[in-house]
Amino acid sequence: MSSSINEFRRDNAWRVVVAAWLGVAMGLTALPFYTLGIFAKPLALEFGWSRSVIQSGLTFSMLGVICSAWAAGWMIDRFGVRPVALFSQLGLAIGFVGLASQTGSTALWQANWFVFAVLGVGTTPLTWSRGIASWFDKSRGLALGIALSGTGVTALVAPPLINSVVSLHGWRAGYLAVALSIVLVAMPAVWLLFREKPRAAPTAVGTPTQGEGLTLAQALRTKHFWLLIAGFWAICAAVAGLIPSLVPMLTDSGLSMTEAVSYASLLGLNVMAGRLLAGWLLDRFWGPAVALVLLMPPTLACLLLASQQWPGAAVMMIGLAAGAEFDLIAYLCLRYFGTRNFGQIYAWQWTSFSVAAGAGPVAFAMIFDHTGSYHDALWVAAALLVLGPLLLLGLGRYPSAWPTR
Repeated sequence: MSSSINEFRRDNAWRVVVAAWLGVAMGLTALPFYTLGIFAKPLALEFGWSRSVIQSGLTFSMLGVICSAWAAGWMIDRFGVRPVALFSQLGLAIGFVGLASQTGSTALWQANWFVFAVLGVGTTPLTWSRGIASWFDKSRGLALGIALSGTGVTALVAPPLINSVVSLHGWRAGYLAVALSIVLVAMPAVWLLFREKPRAAPTAVGTPTQGEGLTLAQALRTKHFWLLIAGFWAICAAVAGLIPSLVPMLTDSGLSMTEAVSYASLLGLNVMAGRLLAGWLLDRFWGPAVALVLLMPPTLACLLLASQQWPGAAVMMIGLAAGAEFDLIAYLCLRYFGTRNFGQIYAWQWTSFSVAAGAGPVAFAMIFDHTGSYHDALWVAAALLVLGPLLLLGLGRYPSAWPTR
């Protein structure tokens, strides 16, 4: 325990965690994802859009990540985390201003999501995980858990706050408020507090040492790389389908908007708990076993939601899984591939993760549009939440050494 505390104190590394925590909370993976449910019905009322059209924004965001994550990973490895993060935060804020300026064109809506994902890809855990990894070793899991718990803060705080703004001033003001929060809170924190740990002395003129681990080409030839992609694709598709659909799902079951939003806030508390619990467990136990314990229980949550029973218990289980998945994918990438080309390797994993994050909500919405309920979508999600953790058990032991070349 004392060694973990010392790592946080050494060179004021805790400041990096705080900045990353705020960056995650107001980044691409949190703000659009946890607030879209608040905007869904006002947008449908004003423009006559179906839920699948509104949720398609997440699909186009996913496409933007696919097109840009590789470049962000390369820039992080080449130039460092901080400049990439600051540029992307500004781009994401501009993207939210664009969402506030919608005219009713579905093409404009979808293009806006694509562009702000390209501009804001450096606000994802792809960036913050690399920064944390450079400062922590023995308490890396806990540090990642604390930093990535920022998404839980967003899930807890953003729905009621944004819902209040939308109720009082309309959905356009809601999107402008999101943009201002990035510029006034997240960017100053990263500018003042976030620093990547200096690399070792160069081995040749202009060539920094690369750290330990696999190159991208070496990682692509391992079973670990593809098992991580397959396992987390199944997990993320299910969880990503559940969360943006939660508020409309609960209101369809007879709850008021206020009650549904309160459950969305409960989700945020459990996302934070899942982040911290996963981080603590990962520093002590084998990662795939931690995944099995934390990511399979939401199968029961899907069955509870399908039967419209115990929504509080269902939301708690979904929140724990949503909290654990980010920690797990970043930590397992570091343990199986090292830090040498972490930015590029994790970018590939994040691209797959983003495909699932974009496909899940649209699949849920399309099933709803076709059947008039989320019942069938919940059964599919339950199956995926069994498959994903079982695939991760095939990863085997952590590598004990890295290739020298």
